[in-house]
Amino acid sequence: MNSKYPVVKMERFLQNRKEFFTINDNIEYKLVTVQLHARGIHERSRLLGSEIKTKKQQRIKAGDLLVAEIDAKVGGYGIVPPELDGAIVSGHYFLYEIDKSQVEPDYLEYYLQSGNPEQDVQQFVKGSVNYAAIRSQHFLQIEIPLPPIDEQRKIIFLMHKVSEMRGYQLQILSEIESLFQAMLDRAFQGELLEFGKPNAIFTK
Repeated sequence: MNSKYPVVKMERFLQNRKEFFTINDNIEYKLVTVQLHARGIHERSRLLGSEIKTKKQQRIKAGDLLVAEIDAKVGGYGIVPPELDGAIVSGHYFLYEIDKSQVEPDYLEYYLQSGNPEQDVQQFVKGSVNYAAIRSQHFLQIEIPLPPIDEQRKIIFLMHKVSEMRGYQLQILSEIESLFQAMLDRAFQGELLEFGKPNAIFTK
């Protein structure tokens, strides 16, 4: 890995957390899904404890790194967003607390989305194709370029600006496409044909 920054293992700033509890049949719980290729964590459903077969669950916290035991090989991991604080996951997920004095969660998330961790984790994948999985200690061995915290914040700021610019570009392209489609619709209706020449393309 070529980098102008020190390359460190994630164990430097990640702490594996295992805190299982027994769910209550009368309480509604929020369940999550971890999208592949580090595309985020989202709410999957809400169920009463009585509807959940596995009674031993883990409670996730906003800002945690959540890694799917089986889907890690295809980017099944991400940072828990605030709206999913308190949701639950089974023992097939690994939870890591992030030492924010060493790494900004947004910087870590950008790196997770780079595709590099997805490649690096392959060396630890064991088992048959459908159920090939990693262990909790494996993700800690993945390496990452780690700039000083102030430099990380600058990188985050620049990445946000790039995202904003892409958003503006998509909005402009969408507006141009809508305008062009509207012009075509009017043209085919015989209302707009040439500037100042109504019905020109339908007349000789």
